[in-house]
Amino acid sequence: MSRANEPKGQKGEAAESYDLAVARLEKVVAELEGGGLSLEQSLEKFAEGMGLAREAQKKLEEAERRIEKLVRAADGSEQAVPLPRDAGGDEGA
Repeated sequence: MSRANEPKGQKGEAAESYDLAVARLEKVVAELEGGGLSLEQSLEKFAEGMGLAREAQKKLEEAERRIEKLVRAADGSEQAVPLPRDAGGDEGA
């Protein structure tokens, strides 16, 4: 399923950038776990990984806000329903 012919809107770009950030973060973690890096290289990779993690978290928070806006009560009125905080994993860990 190719997305090449689909117009890119803000929603598609956000999901794509999240997926790219997570994929890159996984690669960075694998490189760090591999143990073949110098201390300086490890520090650079760690800093890159932290930035990617922040970027991915920001995208998840944006998605959560969009979901809250979309939830409606049974009578059709708008109702913001926050997602449970533990649904996204361990925060602060």
